Amino acid sequence: MKKSAALLFFLLLLQVSVQAQGTDLERTMSVDELERAYLIHFPTGYSSASRCAVVFALHGGGGNYENTPAIYNLNAMADKHHMIVVYPNAMNKSWCMKGVGSMVEESKQNIDDVKFIAVLMDTLTRHYHADSTAFFCTGLSRGGIFSLYLASKLPGRFKAIAPVCASLPQSIIDNYTFYPTSVLLINGTEDPLLPFDGGHGIISRSKRSEENHFISTHELVKKIKTQNTCPEISLAHQHLPDHEKKDRCRAVKTTYECSGTRFTFIKITNGGHSWPGGPQYLSRDIIGNVCQDFKAEEEIVNFFVAVK
Repeated sequence: MKKSAALLFFLLLLQVSVQAQGTDLERTMSVDELERAYLIHFPTGYSSASRCAVVFALHGGGGNYENTPAIYNLNAMADKHHMIVVYPNAMNKSWCMKGVGSMVEESKQNIDDVKFIAVLMDTLTRHYHADSTAFFCTGLSRGGIFSLYLASKLPGRFKAIAPVCASLPQSIIDNYTFYPTSVLLINGTEDPLLPFDGGHGIISRSKRSEENHFISTHELVKKIKTQNTCPEISLAHQHLPDHEKKDRCRAVKTTYECSGTRFTFIKITNGGHSWPGGPQYLSRDIIGNVCQDFKAEEEIVNFFVAVK
C-alpha cells in the first residue's frame, strides 16, 4: 500500500512538472528481460486531463534517440498541435525485422522489436495519457522500413505512418499486408542506399540476398494503394515550389483519397537518402542530395493531423 501511494505521488509530481514546462524524459523498461530505452517529448502545456496523440519517431540504422531529434526536428511541430513525440532505441542501433537484412555490425536478429513497440504503446496509454486511437509513426531509412513493417505486424494500432527513404525487401513483400492505414511516403529518385528503382543499395551490394534486395518505389506505391483500396485517379497532383535551387531537387506531391484512409506520395527528383529540410548529415557522395524545398516534419505532422 505504501509503495503504491509513493508511486502515485511520484506520477502526480511528474505530471505537474511536465505540464508546467514541457520537457523531455529519458525512460527505460524491461521487455523480454532486456532493458529498452526511450525518450519522451511532452508539449508545453501537457496535461493529464486530456489524451494526446503520439508520434513514434524511429531512428535509422546506426542512430539513437540522442541524435534523431536534431535530424527530424519534429518537436516544434508536435508542440504546435499538442502531440507527444516518442523516440525509442533499437538494440545495437538496428531495428530487428524478420526477413529484412541489416548492415549494422553486431545487429541482434532475435530481438522482438515489434513487441517492444507494442508494450511501449500500452505504457504510454496507461501512464502518460496517450490517445490509443491516435498513434502515428515515422522514420528515416531503417526507421522508415520499420514503420512499414509495424503497420503489418501491429494491424490497426497506428492511425497513419510516414516512412521516409523506405521500401520493403523482396523476401517479405509477397506476404506483406496491413490493416487499412493512411500513409505518407517520401522517397528520392537518386537514393544511393535504397534505390528508387529497387535492388541493392551501395552498402548491401557486397552481401546480396532477398533480405536486402528492395522492391522499387513504384511497386511499393502500388502495394500501398492496393492495401488501402485507393482509386487509380489521384485527388491532387502538386508540384511543390522550388524554394532552394542549389539543392538540385524538385518535389511532386500526389494524394489519393482511399476507402477511409489517405495515401500521399512525395517524389523528390534527384533527392537522396535524407530527411527533406534537414541537415546534410553525411556527404553527397554517400547519401546524395538533401532536398530543401520543403520540411519533412511539416508535411508529416500536418498529414497526421489531417487524418486524426
